[in-house]
This record gives sequence, structure tokens and C-alpha cells, in this order.
Amino acid sequence: MKRVKLIALDMDGTLLAGDHWTVPQENVLAIRRAHAAGIRVCICTGRLLEDASDFAHRLDLPVMIIGSNGSRAADAPLPEGTIFFRRDFDPKDALAVLDRVMDLGFMVNVFEDGRVSTLPSAANPEYHLAKRKLVRVDYGRDSVYAAATRGVMKMFIVGTQEEQTKVGLIRSRLRSEFPALQISSSSPHNIEIVPQHSGKGAALGYTARHLGLSCEEVMAVGDEENDLSMLQYAYHSVAMGNASEAVRRVCRYVTATNDECGVARIIERVLASRKA
Repeated sequence: MKRVKLIALDMDGTLLAGDHWTVPQENVLAIRRAHAAGIRVCICTGRLLEDASDFAHRLDLPVMIIGSNGSRAADAPLPEGTIFFRRDFDPKDALAVLDRVMDLGFMVNVFEDGRVSTLPSAANPEYHLAKRKLVRVDYGRDSVYAAATRGVMKMFIVGTQEEQTKVGLIRSRLRSEFPALQISSSSPHNIEIVPQHSGKGAALGYTARHLGLSCEEVMAVGDEENDLSMLQYAYHSVAMGNASEAVRRVCRYVTATNDECGVARIIERVLASRKA
């Protein structure tokens, strides 16, 4: 681990505690110590850049951010940061996906910079960022189709926990029908879709090259399927203690769970290796 110069951290299930909101203080302090030691830290999340930036500002985290499952990357939290990596759907692909999912009863969200358009479901009547007022939120079928026509960077389809079997079947069908798109999930009852040539792995690789680093100098830490591409890219791949079996299979290391501050523990291992 002596060679690690860039650490990529997933948010939900990794950096965040189980409430999907709290960042344990141990993790915050470990990130600051890594930064002070000259190691770059990058939050690598399915969330919008604006959402992740809000966490970074509130906690004074010195981080880069890869957002929307690798459709965007910024050299610092917004609005100060500069976006240096962008990938967007061809509108024809986005519209074709919408035609397959809009009438299934799920919540359907499409992401643009600073904006989310959403088709609510009975189980999910309001998009969560609306309350935090970090981005513009537009509701309704027409808004979703209009956004797809303009060009979006991520599509996020959410069912209930009871619908996870149905969601899984739809996910498999979409993968078969749209093999060029990057289709994954961060829980059994959602589907995350980003454009061709994006994904956390593609964005992390671009970020490393942007910094003049090789994959042997990169560590990635995650817990779910949408983290697989970045874990496969990074030489130092780390599964959280709460990670799925698929994630554990591809990783060199395992750390503690998110509620046991696994991020802080693995960062401290990196820092200790530099002193050895």
C-alpha cells in the first residue's frame, strides 16, 4: 500500500453510516490525514455532484468528486470545482430506455447538471433532493421525456423492496437490449444506467491519468455492484465488511463495515504502510 496516491471512496454503504446521511468523525479525520500526507481522495458515488459537494462542504472534506456513477468528475466540490470529465446519453438511447420503463409503476429519475426530472411512484412520491433544495426538481412524465430529449447523464429507476424480483428482471432485460450502456444497481430494488464509456471505473481511470497516476497507485473502496468497475480498475481494491459477495470476490482486501468506520481503518493502513 506504500504506492497509493489516490483513494476513491463510494458513499452509501461505504463512507456513510447505515442511515445514508452520517459520515462518522473517524472517516472525516482519516480523509484529512490522507490529504495532509499528500494522498488525493476522491468521493466516487452514484449521487449527483451537487449532492456529494454538499456533504464535502459541510464536513470540510478536501476531496475530488466523481458523481452520477461516473458520468461526471470534478477536481473539487461544486461550485468551486471544475468538471473535467463528462459523459451524456445519446437522446435516442435515453428515450428508448424510458419507453421500456415508464409504465411499470416505478419511480423514474433522470439527471442533468443541477437538475432532476422525476416520475414519482405511489411508494416514492417526492425526490429526496427536493427537500434539500440542492438542484431543480421537475415532476411528471412530460418533464422526464423533455430532459431525455435535451440529454441526460444518468437514469435511476427505483422500486420498493417488495418489488426487487421484478426490478431484477427488468434490469436483466435492459442489459440484454442495451449492451453498450452501463447498467448496474446499488441495491436489489433499483437500476442505475449511465452512458457508454462512463461508469465509476472509466471515470476513476480518467481521473488517475489526469493526475499522472497508474492503476497501481490507486485504491478504491466500495460495497455494491455499481462499484465493481472501479474496484476492477484499482490495483488496491477494498471491499467493505458489509459488501456484497460479488464485490468481495474481486477485491484484494476487506475492511470493517461502514458502521464500524471501515473507511478510516483502511486509510490508516495506507498511512501506516508509508511509515514502515
